[in-house]
Amino acid sequence: MRGRIVRLSLCVGLLMVLSPVIGVAAGPQNIVLVGWDGAEREHVDQSLTREELPGLQQLIDRGVLVRIHGEGIVNTDGAWKEILTGYLPKAVGSGDGASGAGGKGVSLFERLENHFGPDKFVTAAVIGRQQTPAGLRPAVLEIAEEGLLRDERVGARAVELLDKYKDGPFFLLVRFAQADSAARTYGRTSRQYKDALISNDRWTGRIMDKIKSLGLTGKTQVYVTAGHGPNEADQSFVAPAFLVTDNKVVYRDGRRQDIAPTILEAFGLDPGKIEPPLDGIALTRADTRPPLMVASRKPDVVYVPTPQIVVDKMLEMAQVKPGDIVYDLGCGDGRIVVTAAERFGCRAFGYDIDPQRVAESLANVEAHGVGHLVTIEQKDIFTLDLSGADVVTLYLLPSLNVKLIPQLEKLKPGSRIVSHDFDMKGVEPDDVVEMTEDGSYINHTVYLWTAPLKKTPPPDSDDEG
Repeated sequence: MRGRIVRLSLCVGLLMVLSPVIGVAAGPQNIVLVGWDGAEREHVDQSLTREELPGLQQLIDRGVLVRIHGEGIVNTDGAWKEILTGYLPKAVGSGDGASGAGGKGVSLFERLENHFGPDKFVTAAVIGRQQTPAGLRPAVLEIAEEGLLRDERVGARAVELLDKYKDGPFFLLVRFAQADSAARTYGRTSRQYKDALISNDRWTGRIMDKIKSLGLTGKTQVYVTAGHGPNEADQSFVAPAFLVTDNKVVYRDGRRQDIAPTILEAFGLDPGKIEPPLDGIALTRADTRPPLMVASRKPDVVYVPTPQIVVDKMLEMAQVKPGDIVYDLGCGDGRIVVTAAERFGCRAFGYDIDPQRVAESLANVEAHGVGHLVTIEQKDIFTLDLSGADVVTLYLLPSLNVKLIPQLEKLKPGSRIVSHDFDMKGVEPDDVVEMTEDGSYINHTVYLWTAPLKKTPPPDSDDEG
């Protein structure tokens, strides 16, 4: 069937190419790459905290979770071209069906085929979306089947292929689509979206169970990632993703284009010898590129760090405890989330729109060894869903605190909000503490509010000023 194109309203592409394996004995015999299309990192982190993703947690426990960043504006299949080729969007193109990066031979499938030969290596792709497998030329697509959009049909087919090709070696791509569909239809705060993430996890767990039952655990590496999750405020911008793998050599956060060289290296290829040179660097090696800069608007405030003594008071007033989820809006150098994680062992999320502050926060997290508890994101705080937080910390401006009120009103009852120096006009605080920084004679004020917010009547115009 090679060369015949089958286009259907809902399809799964299965690519099966045979080639001999030479030189892969030092690494895994097989690799399964699982895609959770539409799974945004923030929501995955929250679901892990709620212990709703046991399959993914199992993989984390025997391997590593790292953060994956995107560059520019790109759709889901364009993002997968980055993942499957190791090239930036400008090289591979972001549209569906474009071969990119010079055309033929640039995807993982094709590179493995060209490297190992045409006889003894199986590559297969099970795609739950309508488009053809990203990064593949249409002529490579062999089989398309209708109606496999739902996770159970994609997952069941993947399990069948594992059974069929258990003697390996193989590279299998499995892309689930329900979370992406639920996010676009119902939104990322919907029950349908949360259920779709749980479905992704359930089938990922079954794939890993199948690998174990076939006796392939020691021979097979599993990678789980997401190509693209639209920003909730602007459906065109890339949301941050993640990578979970039992490849124990992986050690750092990276970019989408770093996944392909990581997999190529695991199979025994040298990514540094590939032409044209890859934009990605294997996640097993140091990142020598300049810091990633993504488009964003100008910060709303000038960065002024909160003194550590004030940080301690804020967390004390918020009564932070193990099991809480802490959000710091405008996280600066990350000192609040790092302190919360170190002292209370709780999950903490820091958000800042300034890439320099994000870089400082990430460095602080790494220096204190709390990367397993702390997530740092470059985001516009006014686009965030805060409903998952138990504690929200602020050091903004009075007008910005007021601007956050519609988001803060979605906090669950009992959630705490603490602000350094600035109040929230129209909302009565539960507590206000004034303090002096030791030796500096500088006064600081910390405000505490508890959800639901206690709104006060607006003042008469004569009282304003």
